[in-house]
Amino acid sequence: MNIKVHTPKSLKLGSGLSSLKQLLLSLVATTISIVLTFGTAALIENRKKESEKREMVMMILSDMSNYVDKLEATDSVVNAMFESQLSILEQPESFESRKYEMAQLLVVFDERSSATVENIFSSNVETVKTLGNILFTEKVSEFYLNRKQLYDMFGLLKKELFQSEGDILSTYDNLAKANLVPIVGTCENTLHAERRILSQCQQMMDVGDSELAEFASKREALSLKSDTLQGQSSQQKMDERLRRFWQALEAGRQNSNKAGQQ
Repeated sequence: MNIKVHTPKSLKLGSGLSSLKQLLLSLVATTISIVLTFGTAALIENRKKESEKREMVMMILSDMSNYVDKLEATDSVVNAMFESQLSILEQPESFESRKYEMAQLLVVFDERSSATVENIFSSNVETVKTLGNILFTEKVSEFYLNRKQLYDMFGLLKKELFQSEGDILSTYDNLAKANLVPIVGTCENTLHAERRILSQCQQMMDVGDSELAEFASKREALSLKSDTLQGQSSQQKMDERLRRFWQALEAGRQNSNKAGQQ
C-alpha cells in the first residue's frame, strides 16, 4: 500500500505561506547569528576581565607575602639588638668593642619594600573596580597602612637613636637611656597582624600557598630574564665604547707617526 504525502498548496513555493515560512527561518537564523556573535564577544570580554582580576590579586598577595617575609627578618634583627643592648648594659666595659653591633638597627630603619604594587592598588580607582571585592580591598588597605605606620616609626627612631645628641653609638649612657621595648613590641604585633591579614586575603580569593609560591617564582624568573637582557645590553654598549676608544687611540698614534715623518 503506497501512501503519498502531498504538500498543501498553501505551502508550495510561490504561495504566501511559503514566503512567510522562508522569512521566519531567515529571521531566526539572523537572530541566532547575532546572539552567537555578541554572546561570544561578551564571553571573551568576561574571561579577559577575570584574568586581569586574578593577575592583580596575585600581584597584591605576592607583594604582601614578600613583605611578611622581610618583616620576619626585621623582627629577628630587632630582637637580637634588644638582647645585645641588655648584654652590653650588663657589661659596661664591653661598650667600646661591641657598640657597633647596634648599628644593625640602621639597616632595619633604612630598609623599605618596593611600593610599586601598593601605588597601583592605592592610586587607581579602576584597580579597585577590577578586584570587585570590597572586603578584600579593605583588608589590603589595612595591610599597607600597618606597613606605613611601622616605617614612620622607624624614621622617628632613627633620628632619636642615631642622628641626635642621644646617639646610642657615642656613649654608654646614651645606650642605657635608649628604650627599645616599644619597637620590639611594635614589630612583633605588626608581624602577627600582617600574617593574619595575608591569610584572610588568601582565603577570600581562594589562593593557596603553593599557587602563590608558583606565581612568585614565575615573576622572579621574568625579572631575572629582564635583568640579564639589560645586563647584556649594557655590556654591548660598554664593548662598543671600548672598541671606539681603541680605534681613536690607534688613529691618533698613526697620525702622530705621520706628522713625525714629515
